Amino acid sequence: MKRQYTKFILWICVVALFSACSPDPKPDGSQIDNYYFVKVGDAALPVRVCGNINSDIAIVFVHGGPGGTAQIERANIYWKEMEKFYKVIYWDQRGSGLTQGNIKPSEMTIEQFSEDLDNIVDFTKQIAKASKVFLHGISWGGGLSTYYLLDTAHQRKLNGAILECPAYDIKNGIQLSAQWMVHKADSMIALNSNIAYWQNCKLFYAQHPVLTYYEFKQHQNYLNQVKGIAFNTTNIQSQTISVPRGELQLVANNAEYAPKELTINGNSIFTALDLTAELNKIKLPVMLVWGAQDGLLPKNNLAQKFLSNVGSDDVTFDNNKYPLSAHIPHAEEWQQFNIDAKIFIESHK
Repeated sequence: MKRQYTKFILWICVVALFSACSPDPKPDGSQIDNYYFVKVGDAALPVRVCGNINSDIAIVFVHGGPGGTAQIERANIYWKEMEKFYKVIYWDQRGSGLTQGNIKPSEMTIEQFSEDLDNIVDFTKQIAKASKVFLHGISWGGGLSTYYLLDTAHQRKLNGAILECPAYDIKNGIQLSAQWMVHKADSMIALNSNIAYWQNCKLFYAQHPVLTYYEFKQHQNYLNQVKGIAFNTTNIQSQTISVPRGELQLVANNAEYAPKELTINGNSIFTALDLTAELNKIKLPVMLVWGAQDGLLPKNNLAQKFLSNVGSDDVTFDNNKYPLSAHIPHAEEWQQFNIDAKIFIESHK
């Protein structure tokens, strides 16, 4: 079954209908599929533990957004392959997806999100019984993972991190994305394709030289039209999975709430998040992945800046891989990503 990943709420946030469940294929005796809530303060974070019950290796997936959800991420065929070998931990962040509880705006900080992630890592070790833990953070989730890794104590709990198009520098990355989109608009005009529309697109960016949360939806809409988020859509495949029951309205509300409220040092992450100067604190093994066609966080500039500043001497990155991917290589070129991730994990377990 193919699924077109062309409609995003915010930053790789895919919203699905949670009002019904379809059965998983019958699992064999070596697979686990358990659902929990991890309580941190007043927040109850939904966590699904899936995969090889006998593996002592777990991958903690850190979803994008802000305001995304991990609960339907398992539908990506990539995870079916990973679950044959490892446990995979799918959890929804504070104020996101199916998270329950009284989430106050004052708690919507990257600092609190990092503490939440630390609780999930501890849960993975203690409850999911995994002695070796890897993070896989994508987009905003890659930015959150990067922030989490700035703490040496956090690094000691992990064997490595897979960072996929990580939003470690939203402050500058979003401006690079706007420039990327203006160039695309020029290309469309040069092709005589809907000239008035693309001229209005350029006018939008001229009128909004600094993109904030409030302009981001329109920016994202433009990106989707030129495949700046999902480029290789014909290769995106999904499997039938069960989805935890939940209220669609809660998911939709969280998709709006999280990006609007999330801060770093008291300022919106859209205009203030830039972890470049602190990347030297990251010493553990890192697998960095970036799609060549990414318009949301353009690879040129951002990937090289990460590599030039990260403190680890064990970084896996191939600049020539994922030529057909934009912002979600693990879905767009999942066959290659599957090979690369397994090699990285097996080399650092």
